[in-house]
This record gives sequence, C-alpha cells and structure tokens, in this order.
Amino acid sequence: MAFRRREIMSRANMLLFASIVLLVVAAPLGLIWGAPDDSESRAAEEREATTKLIEADLPQWKLWAGGDSDHALTLEPKPVLRWTNPGVGRVYGDVYLWTRKGRPEAVMSFYKAWQPKYDFTAEMHSLSLTEIAAERDGVLLWQPRKAGISLSAVPDAAKPAESATKRLQQMRDMAGRFSARLVDRRINLEGERQELRLLTQPLYRYRSTDPELPDGALFAIVMGTDPEVFLLLEARQNGDARTWQFGLARMNIDPIAVSYMDKEVWRVEKAQYPGPVDAPYRVISQFRSAP
Repeated sequence: MAFRRREIMSRANMLLFASIVLLVVAAPLGLIWGAPDDSESRAAEEREATTKLIEADLPQWKLWAGGDSDHALTLEPKPVLRWTNPGVGRVYGDVYLWTRKGRPEAVMSFYKAWQPKYDFTAEMHSLSLTEIAAERDGVLLWQPRKAGISLSAVPDAAKPAESATKRLQQMRDMAGRFSARLVDRRINLEGERQELRLLTQPLYRYRSTDPELPDGALFAIVMGTDPEVFLLLEARQNGDARTWQFGLARMNIDPIAVSYMDKEVWRVEKAQYPGPVDAPYRVISQFRSAP
C-alpha cells in the first residue's frame, strides 16, 4: 500500500507540474479559459466604433414623401437589425427604417468595413409606392421619382386571418416559402452562387393607420446576418376583398433571384454603383463626393 501511495503522489506531482507549464505557455496566448481573445476584443471595438459613426450620422438625414419636403417620413428610433458578415470580411452594420402612417417607406443599411478597408457607407432602397426623396446635411442625395417596389399577390395564399396573432403566423409561413440566390462578386469577380437564408422573425411589424393596409411585416433574407433582400408581406384591403401581397427590394449590387415554392417570381441584374440619384436602390460612400 505504501508503494501504491508513493505512485499516486508521484503521478499527482507530475500532473501539477504539467498544469503549471500549460498555464505559463497559454497565458501569453490568451488561451486560458475566460481570457479575452484578441479577435473578439477587436470585433467589439470595431462594432462600437461603427455604432458611434452611425448614431452621429443619422441626424444629418431627412427623408420625405412625394415632392414636398414638408411631408417628412418618420425615422424609427432603433435599428431593426444589427448585422455582420464574416464571410466577406470584418464588416458591421445597422438597418434603419423610415415610415409613413406606420408603413416602411425607405430602408437604409449603414455599415463600415474594417477589413477589407472601406469607407463608411449608406445603402438604401425605396419601399414606397410613390415618390420619395432624401437629403443629408442639406444636400439632396436621393430622389426616386416612381415606386421603389411593386406588389404582387402571394400565389395561392389564404385570406388574411381576422386575428393579428394568426396573421403573423400566416406571414411567417409565407415568408418561409421564399428562397433567394445571389451571384456574389465581392470576393470572386467571376461570381459565386450563394444560397441565402431567411430570418424567420420579422424585422418590423407594421403599425399602419391606413384602413387599406390592416397588417404587414418586413423580413430579411441574409448572408451571415447581412441583409441582401428585403421581403414585404402586406394584407391589402380592396373593397370587400382582403388579400396577401408581397414586394421585394435588393440590398446588394450583384444579381439576385427570388423564388416562391421553387418557382422564380423576381430577378434583378447587376446594379450600377453608386447608381443614379433617381434610382430606387443606391449606395453612397459618404466620405467621398456624391451627387
């Protein structure tokens, strides 16, 4: 038994020595459990710096409906999505909505790419069925003179339910039947086909005061958590008839195709960068000159 005890103590000492060596080696590398990882710390700093850039820039923007700057759109005070896309680099962004009578009329994604390094950028799409305009710091930067999206009937959709809870479930079910594909040229100029995924929770549930629009929701179809396509689902009232309608908006300059139940319902080709002032979709690197 004494020999056995000596053997056990010897092994315990060896394990203690090995543990000390591991701690000495691991500590400088940040490998000890609970120690902050350099990449995580850097990401947190870049995320915080991006948020500060966005919050400082937002008050400079003013958006309005039609040709009358007195009809200002309402900025939703909080981002509806905070995103990143590690597949293409160290990039962080926030998505904001401008609304009218509770319906989203414009969506803007503000982001900063730290690697590959790129300017602080605003990417925008009109969701309006009429003309809108936007200025930043008193300079007109965007004025789509026609509808930013078109609405179509959701194929074979049931009538919108009477209950708000049931309508939300209907919208989530319908949204799940959409699929999207992006020909991504951000890294490979020849383009790589990317299957995008739906965020099943809507980014924004309408608070519409329009009697012809009793309900609606905005969904995002993403890469990472980076929105590449926005999907609008709306319950529309036309006389005694109430139907589900959908609309789609790009948030990427590369070609995108969207299907419903595996049948293609929408396609856009490569967009211009930054795009004309009157285009429904535009990308502006804000610290460069931009007409």
